[in-house]
Amino acid sequence: MGTDQNRRRKVGLFPSKAAAQGSGNSIPTKISNKSLYKKCEQTPISLEVLQARWRLFGHILRREPSIPVNKAMAFYFNDNAKRARGRPITTIPMTLNNDLKILQNRSISLTSQKDLEILRKIAERRQEWITFTADIKKAAEAARSDDAPSGRP
Repeated sequence: MGTDQNRRRKVGLFPSKAAAQGSGNSIPTKISNKSLYKKCEQTPISLEVLQARWRLFGHILRREPSIPVNKAMAFYFNDNAKRARGRPITTIPMTLNNDLKILQNRSISLTSQKDLEILRKIAERRQEWITFTADIKKAAEAARSDDAPSGRP
């Protein structure tokens, strides 16, 4: 019984293999992520998340300083605040600062209240903020190594 199933499987595969070989087309065993995204006309989800994160941050920066999230940001960058012991918790400012590290001209960071105010001034000018976030996305896209194969298609 095992041999019959094996024969049926082989016979079922034969027409598609023969058609592929006869037409000169073959199915690749591996395809790079970069070519897969290009073929599907999509961008990696990590870049979409990055762009959404910066859009939301710009929206927060344009709001008045009295809202709770802006108070929390001011407290986060307060030098006199007591720091927790142990491994640092991954926070939004840390993630945003890591995003800024990929920029080539690294003229800006997010490590102090002064840096936050600089970003707030950029965010107030909406067109400049859109250009700024687009530059971050382009730098992140260039920094990605999408040449690793994604497995079988």
